[in-house]
Amino acid sequence: MESATAITTTNQLIEYLDSKNIPHQHVSPISGGSSNFLWRMTTPSGEDKIVKHAEPFLATRPTTPFPLYRMGLEVHALDIIPRVLASGGQKKDSMIRLPTLTSYDKDSHVLILDDMGRDSLHAVYEDPRLDIQMVGASIGRWLARVHNSTTPEEIKRKFEHPTARRMYRWNFNNLSSVLERYGYDPAPGERLNAKYGALLETDELCVCHGDLWPGNILVSDLTDQTQAENLRLTVIDWEVARLGNGVTDVAHFAGEAWLLDHLRGGRGLMPAFLNAYLAERPLSDHEKQRVAAQFGTHITHWPTIYGWIQDKDKAGCIAHGNSIIQMVDDMKWESLKSSELGILFTTTKEHTQLTTLPN
Repeated sequence: MESATAITTTNQLIEYLDSKNIPHQHVSPISGGSSNFLWRMTTPSGEDKIVKHAEPFLATRPTTPFPLYRMGLEVHALDIIPRVLASGGQKKDSMIRLPTLTSYDKDSHVLILDDMGRDSLHAVYEDPRLDIQMVGASIGRWLARVHNSTTPEEIKRKFEHPTARRMYRWNFNNLSSVLERYGYDPAPGERLNAKYGALLETDELCVCHGDLWPGNILVSDLTDQTQAENLRLTVIDWEVARLGNGVTDVAHFAGEAWLLDHLRGGRGLMPAFLNAYLAERPLSDHEKQRVAAQFGTHITHWPTIYGWIQDKDKAGCIAHGNSIIQMVDDMKWESLKSSELGILFTTTKEHTQLTTLPN
């Protein structure tokens, strides 16, 4: 196992900061992260910073190895993604940004970032001040531009992350057992894993965030819904960024958006996101099928994991996920037109690359 400077407690972090002559006034741990150890640090000048430290394992599961090179990939993302978007013509005053890097200690695996806010989109989804459809559309456009801008070899090859590839297949690998546990036929789950899950390990189209969900999008300056231009969204946690196909990010976020729309008030995050993404980056028919397969897998598997989803709601999510899985397994693409994925399968010149769906 790789070695690292052990910094797993607040006292150890303070010792590290002192040894590096990094000024600090107050340091407190942050809960909620799974990969790294996190703290919020206040400087003597009153600025808030986020400190991340990587150990060669998951912070919440020390028995699970996780290579230290993940932190270098996050640094790559924080540097490269804003530059390629700017060079591609994205407006500098875009609502969406990435964290600003303060410093990176490669030897000790310590990353210090500007604090970009405390409220995640997941946490404030129901806030009436938030124009959720505008937010969803902004995320969709931004994500499509990330995928479009990171196809050159010299960019995407910097994001070789075999561990993240393997980890990302976890959803598909567990699908059949979840279906069986809840009384459904596990065979479609096995077939979807073999047909679509296997592609995760060979995709090489563009850079993917790898864990794009509303909990990894921070919302700041949410003061007055009539001043939407002041709203800022920050996409965080790039340690599982990897070479892949952008449809995985699309399905991941769409699944999470559906769970929020379904369970917390139906504010339209998912359709706004999908419409904007497809307008910016049309998908081939096969890519649309992949989105449907992973979407069904996501809303089936993750409700069994999430603590925020109540037991009384889990069965309904899984039942709906199973219905999507069945349609994908049976290749009933026409039937999916009447689902929340309908926009994917309502063929328009603007939203579809020219391919032919299988019968």
